[in-house]
Amino acid sequence: MESSTVAARPVRHDPTTVRITRAGLLVASLGAVLVIFDPWGLAVAGLVIATVGTLVTARAGLGQRWYRLMVVGALLLVLSRLIAESAEAMGGWLAVIGVLLILIGACLGYPLASDTEE
Repeated sequence: MESSTVAARPVRHDPTTVRITRAGLLVASLGAVLVIFDPWGLAVAGLVIATVGTLVTARAGLGQRWYRLMVVGALLLVLSRLIAESAEAMGGWLAVIGVLLILIGACLGYPLASDTEE
């Protein structure tokens, strides 16, 4: 009896999708770094940049599980900003956890040159 198996080859990706994913990951990482280090009071701008980068990356559709880390991280960043008005320590810890999730997701999800090969 014949059985069908799925080839273990990596799925081919469109080079444009790979570029959009790379750009989104880098933008989200830059925003996360701005949130943590807050140079010249740019933490709120970093929050917006990280959220936009995460949305661009998630919309590209290249990720499987790692982009969920980034989405949760972006949600935690937004939540941390809202909580920091009343409980500064709790908001700070949520921001740190959110940034770590975004950076880990960016490291895991960054497409390599082998992702565009046939």
